[in-house]
Amino acid sequence: MLTRLLIAAVIAAVPVSSALAQADIVCDQAGMTKLETDVNSITDATKKDMAQKELAMAKEALTANDMEKCKSHMENAMKGKDAM
Repeated sequence: MLTRLLIAAVIAAVPVSSALAQADIVCDQAGMTKLETDVNSITDATKKDMAQKELAMAKEALTANDMEKCKSHMENAMKGKDAM
């Protein structure tokens, strides 16, 4: 019974955590600079390549003033620095 409750809690928390992560992202020049530093510190070549592409798309979205798209690409770029 306790196991089922814990599993249900974990499943319920996953969408909330990703929504909160995107809420914390600020799509501005300072956020881009920090993200660029983080992306450059990634050691895995595949993850770094993906993160750099997402960072470039985030910069394009920032230039186009599309904040939702910018945040989405920034979040995807941050996933590259996480242990998957």
